Amino acid sequence: MKRSLTRSLLPMGLGLLGGLVGFALHQSIAPQPSLPIAILDRGSLLNTLDDTQPESDRAERIRLFESAARHLADAGYLVIDRGWVIAAPEEFYVDLNPRSP
Repeated sequence: MKRSLTRSLLPMGLGLLGGLVGFALHQSIAPQPSLPIAILDRGSLLNTLDDTQPESDRAERIRLFESAARHLADAGYLVIDRGWVIAAPEEFYVDLNPRSP
């Protein structure tokens, strides 16, 4: 009788011990911070450039766009072009085009 009880309790004890070890390991691993993402729309910028504008003005707008992307990357953001995004929350999008009043 004692032998059958030992055979029954031993696997339960080992399972409990394994569960406790797994739980302790899970608690000791620090969660990784989520990566901030910014989605820029280069296509929209290019569509807003008017052919009648001087080349220097168009080049300046593109330079400002690329500078903003670099600043976001330097701040720790992953910068993605909207043309390759399938779906994302609206707050990930960064609007760099000024709105006309």
